[in-house]
Amino acid sequence: MVEANKEAVIAIQGGGVYALSLLGQARAVLEHGYVPLAFAGTSGGAILACLLWSGLSPRQIQAEFTDMVKADPSALVKLLAQFEPPPDPEFNFASFVDLQAQLQAALRSIPTGEPDNAGLFRKAIKFVPNTYKAAGKVKNLWRLWRLVQPHIPRRGLFRGSELEGLIERLIRKGFGEIAGMPPVGDPITFGKVFELMKLNPGFYRAPLLLTATNLSRRRLELISSVDPHYLGMSIAAAVRASAGFPIFFRPWECLVNEWFVDGGVISNFPIWTFSDAFRHQVARSEFYSTLAWRPWVRIGLRVVDDVVAPDDVRQPGVFLRAIVGMLTGAARNQLEEVLAGLSTRSIVIRQPTSNTGGPGVLAVGAVTEDVIGDMVQRGYDEAQRELACTGAPGVYKPDRDAVITARLKLLVDKCQRAIGTTVEAKFRANIFIPVQNSLRMVYSYNMEGDSDKDLVFPSLSMGVTGACYQLSTALVCNLAKVARLRLEQPDTYKALFEMPAALQDKVKKDRTWLMSTPIFDPQEVRVVATRTHAAVPVASALGMCLRGPVLGVLNLDAAWDYEKIELNPDSDVHSGDVRIRAIADIMQAQALTIGPELAT
Repeated sequence: MVEANKEAVIAIQGGGVYALSLLGQARAVLEHGYVPLAFAGTSGGAILACLLWSGLSPRQIQAEFTDMVKADPSALVKLLAQFEPPPDPEFNFASFVDLQAQLQAALRSIPTGEPDNAGLFRKAIKFVPNTYKAAGKVKNLWRLWRLVQPHIPRRGLFRGSELEGLIERLIRKGFGEIAGMPPVGDPITFGKVFELMKLNPGFYRAPLLLTATNLSRRRLELISSVDPHYLGMSIAAAVRASAGFPIFFRPWECLVNEWFVDGGVISNFPIWTFSDAFRHQVARSEFYSTLAWRPWVRIGLRVVDDVVAPDDVRQPGVFLRAIVGMLTGAARNQLEEVLAGLSTRSIVIRQPTSNTGGPGVLAVGAVTEDVIGDMVQRGYDEAQRELACTGAPGVYKPDRDAVITARLKLLVDKCQRAIGTTVEAKFRANIFIPVQNSLRMVYSYNMEGDSDKDLVFPSLSMGVTGACYQLSTALVCNLAKVARLRLEQPDTYKALFEMPAALQDKVKKDRTWLMSTPIFDPQEVRVVATRTHAAVPVASALGMCLRGPVLGVLNLDAAWDYEKIELNPDSDVHSGDVRIRAIADIMQAQALTIGPELAT
């Protein structure tokens, strides 16, 4: 039976203080056995994604923030640093946080309409006091505006340098004691992380994607550790840019003459970043190419608005509140919800804001030790409920042995008819599945008692099977020629196939021919116009116009005498033989039918 594969890419939405609830969600996801292949985040989600990416566990992250507020209840406010220039005594952090509430109160005070049949007197007695109240609210907002106005030349209230410093410190803590770490004060860049990965065997950090809004170019910027354009960028500065709530934080210059603010201005839930374009970008990476065509589960962590009855927008105040809400994010959130629904093999945790226990998006001054514990636990509980409902699925379906074995038997029977019923081919079929960084034979037919049944390749690139998996194209190989190469040129053989002698000795000795075909993920496979296939020594590419994540490799081997069946032993010309071409077509058709049986 295929082992559970819960490799996942994790996207975390923005949400300010609500990131504490998202932290609880992340803890539940990881406890369910999901293995992160990449992280993406926006704003508060970018902070959380970066800290998880650095190597800190959810419990460690919670402990860091808990210890901060235990030592100093105003520690989170101090991360923002002081107002510059010095504020009016009447305008403090609490006053700023109250701005949104006062704006909403002013909108609610706008007089509502009266039915057309209402008397003039009734309209008057409703209109006058409501107008007076609204005027009072507007006066208060005007007073606050005068207090905020001195900060406008600086384009924001807070520098955010203290926040950047905290992120830098926690990244270092997540990395631990490794060789080559830059001295404190020298920011860690994406390029430096790759240097550390080269210098320290076993040290690995997955791709990290952060969304930010590039004000200078008026576009969404996807700051990616996979993109060479950002190699020189400080990771902490990129997180600070992604979390730079406009007006609250000043824009941040991450690139020369390019200023950034919160990524949530355009995209607050970056699950869309794990797209086909991302796979192609990863495929070109020196460090992450093995991830490019792996199947994965997409996991999204969200805090969403509560479901409420539709507003009656015939009322002027309700109409204005609806317009302001749409302009400040409701429309964007709805679009991203649609995009999340289009993501294949995805699990999205949607926690209502009313169930977070949070004091408000920007109310960092109200975050205490108890609030942290409560919000994290609520997020954890919400994710546990969702994962219990979905069954916390992985990539592969469980208990498919009988179905897949029947498919392999059908494959062998069809291929025997294609090569000719008078030919003693002794076909065998099997399927190798990637398990972490190895290829494991999980399903087989006609291999009972054979020494190579249940073979495991400790590398994803080992042998012809590994080459098929890495190149995601069908290959055909003369195994008799490979056997001669092993005896006559052992060094060349080892360099080509990477197979140790003990492993090669397990392969059944009578095998003379092998065809390997990738099994594509049915949820993401697509037809491409043309594909160029890299040359493979000893094996020959048959050419495929399919592309997508590879679930495994379907193998068919045989023991035949090339001369007796009148087949040219040169595998480069096998595609010209009608029998081999027919077998190749049968293999591809069976691989396409096995994919849906194999994967969730």
